[in-house]
Amino acid sequence: MSLFSVLFPEPVPTPGHFSWDKYLKETGASAAPAHCFRQGATPPVNEFKAGMKLEAQDPRNTTSTCIATVVGLTGSRLRLRLDGSDNKNDFWRLVDSSEIQPIGNCEKNTGMLQPPLVSEVR
Repeated sequence: MSLFSVLFPEPVPTPGHFSWDKYLKETGASAAPAHCFRQGATPPVNEFKAGMKLEAQDPRNTTSTCIATVVGLTGSRLRLRLDGSDNKNDFWRLVDSSEIQPIGNCEKNTGMLQPPLVSEVR
């Protein structure tokens, strides 16, 4: 037994404890190294408010940009709803995501903005 193993014994797994080392060995996978992650040490400030409108990439069809409404906020995350859809299709984005843009972005960059999914008013 080495001095290292005496000073730093292997942790004893408790029932229900998840072990990354064991999981990676079992699956033959490797962990993504820390240098791959680009998140800042400090999360971005969230200045959005519920009810604000923006342009968002449709999570079901990423080639489509739609009108969305901020319906919820948690830390630096936004809960978004595509206008004309219901809460079953809400999705989350970080405030600094490239998948959300201010209104007018599509027009300015000759993109195609999908109109809201609403029935015609008679």
